[in-house]
Amino acid sequence: MKTKLAREVRLLSDISKAFADSLDLETTLRSILKSLDIHLKLQRGTIALLDQGTETINIKVAHGLSKKSEKLGSYKIGEGITGIVVQTGKEIVVPDISKDPRFLHRTKARKQTKGKKIAFFCVPIKLEGKTIGGLSVDRQAGRSDNFEADVRLLNIISTMVAQAVKLNKLVESDRKSLRDENVRLRQELKSRFNIHNMVGSSNAMQEIYRLIEQVSDSNATVLIRGESGTGKDLVAHAIHYNSLRADKPFVKISCTALPEALLESELFGHEKGAFTGAVERKLGRFERAHGGTIFLDEIGDFSMNLQVKLLRTIQFKEIERVGGIETIKTNVRIIVATNINLEEQIKEGLFREDLYYRINVFPIYLPPLRERKDDIMLLADNFLEKLAAENNKDISRISTPSIEMLTRYHWPGNVRELENCIERAVLLCDGNVIRSEHLPPSLQMIRKTEPVAKRSMTAIIANMEKELIVDALKKSDGKQRKTAKELGITERILSYKIKKYKIHPRYI
Repeated sequence: MKTKLAREVRLLSDISKAFADSLDLETTLRSILKSLDIHLKLQRGTIALLDQGTETINIKVAHGLSKKSEKLGSYKIGEGITGIVVQTGKEIVVPDISKDPRFLHRTKARKQTKGKKIAFFCVPIKLEGKTIGGLSVDRQAGRSDNFEADVRLLNIISTMVAQAVKLNKLVESDRKSLRDENVRLRQELKSRFNIHNMVGSSNAMQEIYRLIEQVSDSNATVLIRGESGTGKDLVAHAIHYNSLRADKPFVKISCTALPEALLESELFGHEKGAFTGAVERKLGRFERAHGGTIFLDEIGDFSMNLQVKLLRTIQFKEIERVGGIETIKTNVRIIVATNINLEEQIKEGLFREDLYYRINVFPIYLPPLRERKDDIMLLADNFLEKLAAENNKDISRISTPSIEMLTRYHWPGNVRELENCIERAVLLCDGNVIRSEHLPPSLQMIRKTEPVAKRSMTAIIANMEKELIVDALKKSDGKQRKTAKELGITERILSYKIKKYKIHPRYI
C-alpha cells in the first residue's frame, strides 16, 4: 500500500513539474501521459479534446500510439466510450475491451493476446462545469486490480489536465492580444511615418519626398545629411515604414550617446565573460534588427576602430560579438545620418574614405529651416494643433504679429527649435490665440522696422494694441462696429487706431 502511495505521490509531483516547465499545452499533456506510463506502467494513453465548432472529439496527444493511430482517434459526441464519457460527463471502466461492444478499436493500436485481458479507463475532463474532453488509458488487467483507486487517481489527473487547458487559453488570449497590439502599433507607426503625413510643401521638401519614394523599396544604404534638428530621424523612419521591411524591426542607435566600448557592445553584442560585467550573452542591435532596418544616427562620431568593424559589416553582411569567435550573418538595411562634413573629416584623417563610399550610396540632404521659409507656418500650425491637444488647451490660431516673428527668425535649431518654441507658447497662452508675448525672447527681438535697443515701453504697448485690434477684426470678419464693441471702444477711436497702425480691414 505504501509503495503504491509513494508511486502516486511521485506521479503527481512529476505532473506538477510538467506545468512549471512549459506553457505549451501539447508539451505539458505529453509529459503527463509519459509520467503515467513511468509510474503506473500504463501501455497506452490519450487526451482527446472536444472541438466546439465541429462537435467532434479529437486526440490532442497520445502515448504508445503511432501517428497514424492518433489521426484515426476521432469521435462524435456519444460515439464509442470516449464519446459517451464526453456526452454524459461520467467515467467509464471496461475490465475487458474484447467483451464490451462500446469499445470501437478505432485506433487499431491494440492486439488481443489469448488469456490476457486489457482494461480501459476513460474519465471526463471538465472545465468550469462543462466536459471538454476525455483522458483515457489502458493496461493489462489482473485479478486483484483495484479499478476504483485507479479511477480516483485519473480523475485527479484529469482536473490537472483541465487546468492546463485553461492556462493555455489564457496564454493564447494574451498572445493574441499582444499580436494584435503589435500589429496595431506597427500600423500606427507606418501611418505616422507615411510620406504623405510629413509636413512641408516647399520645393526642397518635395524633392526629399521624391527621393524617399525612390529608395524605400531597395536595400541600398542611405546617408541622410543635414544640420541638427532638421528631422533626419523622421526621414529614416519614413524610408523604413514605406519599404518592404516595414513589418520587421526598426532599430535606432545614437552614436554620440555612448562611449566607444559600450557602443561596440550595443551594436554587435557580446559573449558572457567578454569583459567585466558581461554576466551573460547579449544580442547586439544588428542581430535585433535582422530582416529590418538599423539607423545609425551621427555616424560621424564613430571611432576609427568601430569604422573598420562597420565597414566589414556592410561589405560582408556579417558580425562578431565582442569576445566571440562565431561569425553571424546579418540581413539588415543600413541607414546612417550625420550633421558633420564627412569630406573634411576624411582630409583630417578622422573618417575612413572607404567607409564613406560604402555609406554614400544614396545621399539625402535635408536643408535647414531658414532655407525653407514656406514650411515654417505649416510646421507651426501642425505643432500647435498637436501640442494644444496634448495640453488640453483650446488654442485655434497664431496672431499676425507672431506669424511675422516666426517667419523672420533664422531658426539655428531648425525644426526642433520651432517645435520647442510652439510648446512654450502653448504652455504660456491662457486664451485661444498665440500672441507675440508668448514667444521666446529670441523671437521677440525680431522686428520689421526698429532694432531692439530703440524699443521703448510705448512701442511695446503699441505693438500689443495693434495685435489686439487685428485679432478682433479677424473674429468679426473685418466689421468695425462689431470689432469696436468687442474691444469696448467707440468706432471713432477704432478708426483712428486703424489709420495709426496702417491696418487694412479688408485684407484681414
